[in-house]
Amino acid sequence: MRVPNPCSLGATSKQRGFSLLELVLSAGLASLIMMAISASLVQFNHHKLLVQVVVKVQSQAQLAMAQVLADWQRLCGRGVISGTAQTIALMRPYQEHCVQYDYGYDDRSHSLTRRRLGGRNSGFLAQVESMDLYFGVDSNRDCRIDQWRHSYPTDELAKLHQVRVYLQLRLPASRRLGVGQNGQWKWHADDEVILHPVNFIWRLANVCH
Repeated sequence: MRVPNPCSLGATSKQRGFSLLELVLSAGLASLIMMAISASLVQFNHHKLLVQVVVKVQSQAQLAMAQVLADWQRLCGRGVISGTAQTIALMRPYQEHCVQYDYGYDDRSHSLTRRRLGGRNSGFLAQVESMDLYFGVDSNRDCRIDQWRHSYPTDELAKLHQVRVYLQLRLPASRRLGVGQNGQWKWHADDEVILHPVNFIWRLANVCH
């Protein structure tokens, strides 16, 4: 009769599977790997959202500036009649006539409005949180700006050269972005929008001629 070799039995039992310690270590390592992968995915998605918002912010700013400048460049008659921090009245051609157009900010609709004299208000620029205008005037007629005012005109001698336009635009954004406030924008939690500034100068043509 053949007697089994005890050494061979011991070797066989060791090959049957992993020990409890090995299983725990393997599970822990797998968990760490999954946590690292999940964190990488979250960071990637956040970066993707951030890039999308930056592109949208730049595009919205450029379109807003272009729309305002294009609409204000065709003047006639007296040109700029008057202005305050949130309104400006311009003379523009309409059906072969020189007609007054009033521009203003409507905080209820978060938009800039435009109204032809005798007509109704119409939306001019949407997604606007605020508007602030400063009027650069030449008070001694030497073709140089010597005052910046929040209103125009305060007297008939001042000649308007430039208007500084300060807008704060609204951009709908995902709450997942989780933004607070930085140098480019701030998060409006109530409306889930990003508020970002757009500042530019409107220079009146041939103002010294």
